[in-house]
Amino acid sequence: MRFSSILYFYGRRLRTHPVQEMLAGLGIAIGVALVFAVQVANSSITNGSQQVVKSIVGDANLQLRARSASGLDEGLADRVRALPGVEQAAPVLDLDATVQGPRGRLVAVQLVSANLTLSMLDGLSHSIPLENLSPDAVMITSTTARALGVSTTLGPAISSPKPLISLQVRGRAVPMRVGLVLGQETVGDLSNAVAVVAPLPLIQRAASLQGRVTRILVQSRPGEQALARRELNQLAAGRLTVGPATEEVGLLKQATAPNSQATGFFAFVSALVGMLLAFNAMLLSAPERRRVIADLRIQGARPKSLVKLLLFQSLCLGLLASVVGVLVGILLSRGLFHESPGYLAAAFPLGTQTVIGWQPVVLSIAGGVIATCLAAAPPLLDLRRSHAVDGVYYEDGEPGHAIASTGRASLFVAAVALLLVSSGAMIAIGPDAAVLAIVGLALAALLAIPLSFSAVLGVAQAAAAKTRRLNMLLMATRALRATTVRSLALAATGAIAVFGSVAAEGSHRDLLNGLYGDYRQYVSTANLWVTNKGDELATNSFPAGNLPGDISRLPGVAEVRSYQGGFLDIAGRRVWLIARPARAPEMFPTGQIDHGTAGLATMQVRGGGWITVSQQISQVTHVGVGGMLTLPTPTGPVAYRVAATTSNLGWAAGAIVLNDSDYRRAWANPDPSALEIQLRPGASTTTVKRTVERMLAGDGGLRVQTSAGRASQADVLAREGLSRLTQVSLLLMVAAALAMAAAMGASIWQRRPSLASLRIQSFRPSQLRIVLLCESLLVLGTGCVMGALAGVYGHDLINRYLQAVSGFPAPFAPAAVQTVETVLVITVSALMVLAVPGLLASQVQPGLALQE
Repeated sequence: MRFSSILYFYGRRLRTHPVQEMLAGLGIAIGVALVFAVQVANSSITNGSQQVVKSIVGDANLQLRARSASGLDEGLADRVRALPGVEQAAPVLDLDATVQGPRGRLVAVQLVSANLTLSMLDGLSHSIPLENLSPDAVMITSTTARALGVSTTLGPAISSPKPLISLQVRGRAVPMRVGLVLGQETVGDLSNAVAVVAPLPLIQRAASLQGRVTRILVQSRPGEQALARRELNQLAAGRLTVGPATEEVGLLKQATAPNSQATGFFAFVSALVGMLLAFNAMLLSAPERRRVIADLRIQGARPKSLVKLLLFQSLCLGLLASVVGVLVGILLSRGLFHESPGYLAAAFPLGTQTVIGWQPVVLSIAGGVIATCLAAAPPLLDLRRSHAVDGVYYEDGEPGHAIASTGRASLFVAAVALLLVSSGAMIAIGPDAAVLAIVGLALAALLAIPLSFSAVLGVAQAAAAKTRRLNMLLMATRALRATTVRSLALAATGAIAVFGSVAAEGSHRDLLNGLYGDYRQYVSTANLWVTNKGDELATNSFPAGNLPGDISRLPGVAEVRSYQGGFLDIAGRRVWLIARPARAPEMFPTGQIDHGTAGLATMQVRGGGWITVSQQISQVTHVGVGGMLTLPTPTGPVAYRVAATTSNLGWAAGAIVLNDSDYRRAWANPDPSALEIQLRPGASTTTVKRTVERMLAGDGGLRVQTSAGRASQADVLAREGLSRLTQVSLLLMVAAALAMAAAMGASIWQRRPSLASLRIQSFRPSQLRIVLLCESLLVLGTGCVMGALAGVYGHDLINRYLQAVSGFPAPFAPAAVQTVETVLVITVSALMVLAVPGLLASQVQPGLALQE
């Protein structure tokens, strides 16, 4: 068959069956769009942050970093510059802070210092006109300006009054003037970060860290990086961390990896649903394609030519649908998915830009084309030598629609076998087999539908035969039996739609509920909390002075405890460090223990020398319960015994819990990052909270929260961290409902000739509408029930995978109500969309049957 002939046949198909082609393309576009958008969104976090970090460090390739919030001596930079292997060195002070804008907006920011020595590294201050700024003025990025509601055109030469902001850092609120807004033309990619830049002395005064910095950026001499690193390690003496200048990027990649894997898995489920929707849409046209193949074979076309024809059609459809999916994915990645998760801002400098590389584009388009080719392959089975060229015209019902009873039974047996293999893989291999198990489960649901649908039709037909009132139901069952393949495709579409939605939304809810319960237990140790504003994890310390004693003397206060927290880099992870006094009601959330005994572990941690670590940390360091784990502390390496392993306590990289006595000795930092206030029985939480707030009104950098309020704020953070899972799950449900409605709408429109023949037999439009409604309910009912059953099991499989890869608590909870809600939402949505094509098709003119 010549290429011109292939073009002719495909052009004729597009003219005669445009709805079917668009429907098939819709399924592919859905999967491609979701997978592409998630790929870009996940990679943009690290790629954007890498650009931000590079714009700060410039030509530096090493750094000397403090392990404590109190930093390191700024004068150490002179000793670093004197090292033989060092070309240049610059001290940097970067802190987490919040800024309150002129309109009262509170924004969490990264506070970064700029000075002339940093400009020598071609870093942050290289293009900033520091000499034109007031020593008491700060600079904000254009992204920060938009968040605060400040004009982005502000520059040093503008004589208008400078906006006044409140910089809140380490428990203090310091008023500052904005001297300059840093745009792309000034600081490049740093403009995409939510950051405040100021001269080093200004930040030191504001944070009460005179003479202290958090790290020293180092540029080694050409070819002397290894020498410089050895010299820095000798200078650090085990009390400071030596690493690459861009080490933050690697730590961020590790921190985002679990969320990226979880989101990617959801995207995979979405892509699987999209591919199967496309397969079912192609199945709708399979009878017609089989008839075309039979006609061409009768006319002498060779099987090789027919394969080329179908392959060309699939390539054209797949390529076009994939390109549309990529374009939609770009809109999703720049719109719905574009924000960087704010929960990471406490530990990393984040960029907000969307970075699109060529790899996601190529992978998404290639995957879409391959999926389309696979979906179009079933009609090629008619090219078997054992199959008569015109065999399709001798099957029961409409030509191309028949499936033999032995075939339905064989498919059901294959479904059971797939289900057993999937379950066995999860038992034998574990969560790593979740991808294969989900694929097997979805295919098993599809293969079980023919026999299940036949059984449903048999029951419905038997019920309809007993009374004349169900004549329309009897007509519906006969119509569905005559168009078996089309009916099965519609039922399969409903099954896949419900399967994906139930499995994804169920595991998403379990993950959120696990995080909610974890943090409620974490904050339940006190009635009131005093923390820095915007510090949801209580990781930023502040000088407390006499504040604990003053609060403890207030009426209704039973006790005030110092809580200390922060971050620690160990084993390539930036882990959450939690330190509580031995008298705290709970040292750690006992409900989150993986290995160990809650009572014994609590006693050991309270006694000192023992810690709990997240299971991921235990695995990567190969230290289990009872083993010794050495932590890199500011005073040098300190070994602790592991009392228990826990979940990650809501922080993807993991968490370590110890008592505050051990923390104070090893970190040499008496400043708390929070105060826990325990009230006397009967004391009014509201009254004490207001009294403490009045006491703190002078500084303005601290806030008071109830445990419930703090838990509620953490819930918002959890939802933000899992926002992409929420978005993917919602988009999947909407797309599945629309795809199912579109498939059934196309099927009803294809039924017009048969409906016209019923009009000739004196059926009224109202009766035809009842027939169509019965057909839709039978198809939707069968598909949705099968999809719901598979979805509940898929929900359990996804939960196991999420717990394994993310470490988040995600206990499985069968959600019968949520499953019913999902089925009802998808069914009702589909029926509502079907109302229009059903109404139009029921009014078809009888003459259409004569034209056929």
